[in-house]
Amino acid sequence: MISKHPESLDLKPLAPYEDRLLNALAFFRTQRDNSTQARHCLSMYLRQSEARIMSEVSFYAQEVGLTPRELLELIYENPNQAQSLIQDKLGIDIFEVFPSEP
Repeated sequence: MISKHPESLDLKPLAPYEDRLLNALAFFRTQRDNSTQARHCLSMYLRQSEARIMSEVSFYAQEVGLTPRELLELIYENPNQAQSLIQDKLGIDIFEVFPSEP
């Protein structure tokens, strides 16, 4: 399956405390609506977590013989192919290591 990106996210509601924090942040940031503020928060979290995320990508990239950028793009464009490559080279199903929530 080839991913079409960027795609919309459909998220479950936040816990009550986090929902209040998001509302307060939106309130103080020029009256942004909650979905816009949530997108900004997620973007900020991802940027701040880049080193941690990319260290994992780098580890698997080295194991499968790709550059980190090549594996990052493969995960983005075709996650099933990335999973198959990791499984073929390492013998582990990454989708089973970190199963999606029900």
